[in-house]
Amino acid sequence: MPMRSCTPWLMMCSSLPLCRLPTETTMSPTRAWICLKTPTVHIEKAGPQQRGRRIASQVKHFAFDKPKRQFGMGVVGKWLNRHYRHSISSQVQKQLDDFSSHRPYFTYWITFVHVVITILACATYGFAPVGFAQHSTSELVLKNKGVYESVKFIQQENFWIGPGSEDLIHLGAKFSPCIRKDSQIVSLIQKAKDQERESGCCVQNDNSGCVQTLNNDCSESLATFMKWKDEDVDILRSSGSVCHQDPRTCEEPASAEPHIWPDDITHWPICTSPRKTNLTGYRHMDCNIKGRPCCIETKGRCEITTREYCSFMHGYFHEEATLCSQIHCLDDVCGLLPFLNPDVPDQVYRLWLSLFLHAGLLHCLVSVVFQMTIMRDLEKLAGWVRISIIYVLSGITGNLASALFLPYRAEVGPAGSQFGLLACLFVELIQGWQMLEKPWKAFLKLVGIVFFLFLCGLLPWIDNIAHIFGFLSGLLLSFAFLPYVTFGDFDKYRKRVLILLSLLVYLGLLSSLVVWFYIYPINWHWLEHLTCLPFTSKFCEKYDIDHVVH
Repeated sequence: MPMRSCTPWLMMCSSLPLCRLPTETTMSPTRAWICLKTPTVHIEKAGPQQRGRRIASQVKHFAFDKPKRQFGMGVVGKWLNRHYRHSISSQVQKQLDDFSSHRPYFTYWITFVHVVITILACATYGFAPVGFAQHSTSELVLKNKGVYESVKFIQQENFWIGPGSEDLIHLGAKFSPCIRKDSQIVSLIQKAKDQERESGCCVQNDNSGCVQTLNNDCSESLATFMKWKDEDVDILRSSGSVCHQDPRTCEEPASAEPHIWPDDITHWPICTSPRKTNLTGYRHMDCNIKGRPCCIETKGRCEITTREYCSFMHGYFHEEATLCSQIHCLDDVCGLLPFLNPDVPDQVYRLWLSLFLHAGLLHCLVSVVFQMTIMRDLEKLAGWVRISIIYVLSGITGNLASALFLPYRAEVGPAGSQFGLLACLFVELIQGWQMLEKPWKAFLKLVGIVFFLFLCGLLPWIDNIAHIFGFLSGLLLSFAFLPYVTFGDFDKYRKRVLILLSLLVYLGLLSSLVVWFYIYPINWHWLEHLTCLPFTSKFCEKYDIDHVVH
């Protein structure tokens, strides 16, 4: 029988307590036979439980272990093949050795919150049509004239696989008309009030119904347009009448001294308790009303229409009111907490609330991948306090700039925050410039990545304005909060001065945006092409507000 090598058995025996190997350099055949007679060790295949424990161990290692995070390197440095110089001074090396790694608690928390909120939002509001263009739906709907008409509902598609923009506004998206008083929205609402002041009750001659409308929209042959001047009223009135509302038949609030209802119907309150009687003797009160106020779209537009039409247009129907001037459509559009003053939007908290929202499942997936790689790596270097400050402030600044320059675009997601973290990579590279090999090459690689992401921002539902200002604010905040390495006393003092200057410049940037947003609004419509390039005629059209405002 051919001789087999005993070396593998020797290695196995060395790990067994019952097998004592000879200390001599050479081994006799007898001892070799003893080694070969050593009990065989059987290696069993891993079962499902063992594989499960192995996976759990790997997940635990990924989440909770604290491997040393090298300054100037990190995950991105490894991806881009970055290296230290061959000669580093002992002083710098000591600083590198003194760096301590942190556990990324903030990354895990914010990622968990993002996933949970996205799932709840999609489960509650459903999904908009998927794509880049507009989705049109047509249907025969009963309108306020008592006939069925073919109407069309146009909705912007969402390629992120998530809710529509109207639903995102209701959830807390960045949308300027919900944050501050917008002059164009106010002008639009005032124009509608002026038209309503001239309206009256159009009663069908066959007593089939009535609706509040303008004289031009009331048929001269089939209906009667009723005005106060055509009736015998107890006081002189020129505005009105109003279908199913009259100061003579309302008990709460009653029109009596000293609280007589004004002549202007746009200042009338909602009658919460009308007189309980079948017939009042007034045609505009005894008719079957066909339309009530309905808030449609996102600019505060109101129509007197049927419930069916309002539901088809995804509007908010007000059964309790008779006039559009009695309701505040922006309250319905914005949702969340009601305005303290119904005429003055005040939901400034949208600037940071939108950081926790996403436009869809795919959008959330991109954020999870980014945060579990780039952000997690940066938090190991800087700790959760510093990273959370940069993340939140960069996001708020980016959203504020977006609300200023793109007031009628509803945007969600931590776009500004994530570009603020990308700025951290540049600052880390600049702070360790003198100890890196070929730093210019590393810098150009980072520039290429950011430029590619900026090009992606030319697609709809991606906010390049938030990207730009989030990156600028992240750059300033990173100089102030990220840890750094010094190369001598002069460099140490220079970087301390840079911290102070960075904070001052950031405060100046934030203050300027606040002043422009609330006091001197800027309407530069050409900036829309910076965040959505119209590759086709309908690629960026009708985003969140139609052309009436523009």
